[in-house]
Amino acid sequence: MTQPAPVTALTAWNGHALGEADWLIQLPPSCSRALDGRREDTGPAEEFPGVALADLATRVTQRLWNGRGFVVIRGFPVDGRTDQECAAMCRRFAASLGSTPRPADPGDLVTVTDNAGLGKTNRALALHTDRTPAPHPPRLLGLLCVRQAAQGGETLLASGHTVHNRLLTDTPWALPRLYQDFHFGRGPGFDRLRPVFQRYGADLRVHYNRRGIERAQHEAGAPLTPDDQASLDAVDQILSDPRTLLRIPLHPGDLLWMDNTVVLHGRTAFTDPPGPHARRCLARVWVD
Repeated sequence: MTQPAPVTALTAWNGHALGEADWLIQLPPSCSRALDGRREDTGPAEEFPGVALADLATRVTQRLWNGRGFVVIRGFPVDGRTDQECAAMCRRFAASLGSTPRPADPGDLVTVTDNAGLGKTNRALALHTDRTPAPHPPRLLGLLCVRQAAQGGETLLASGHTVHNRLLTDTPWALPRLYQDFHFGRGPGFDRLRPVFQRYGADLRVHYNRRGIERAQHEAGAPLTPDDQASLDAVDQILSDPRTLLRIPLHPGDLLWMDNTVVLHGRTAFTDPPGPHARRCLARVWVD
């Protein structure tokens, strides 16, 4: 393993030090027509929605690759649309980024479901990066808030690069193990095996899901050793530091985009409004 080096880019942030200006973009009103799939024209951006949408996509990609690694676009027109229409609008915006959304899936509408996995309950969700059923994690994750919870359900974000830097300073003994492979999931014909931290040239990519690692290691017949657990505990200790976390109460029409190999996400527990059609709902899209 090469000697770990600190990440000095803007992606190494602490939540307590960020303000809305670091991550919030207002959706230009003219973009709504383009997201409805209307014909694109040419002319000034304020008159022709396709041009305005392209300008917005440029701003978003700059925030993702040269900024904090995430951005919230506020003002998507979700009122009066079905959950499925909101999900389709989210995917159209993903395509405008020049990216390839993964095929649509019924699970892309994230609501509380009986007998579902932890992600579709109203319990708190620990900070993690998405694994997905595919052999490799998606590069980008988009979450469009369609409906809020009655109480709670705040989105939690943390920088994996900040976690790495803190480990390098406070508990450097943990990093060699975290640069080695863990089982992240198993299934028929494949084994998701990767490290928590991995260098790709100058980039540092982060993959973390404590619950998924523990279960996958057990299924592989290789339960975590005390040293493994101590290294993962060091990660969790940093993720539990309030200074590390950014709390964002997503409002209806807020679209959160994040680099899934840099930014970890989770949520607080929540209470839904009464009635199955009033439940908290997020439309999700994975992008390679």
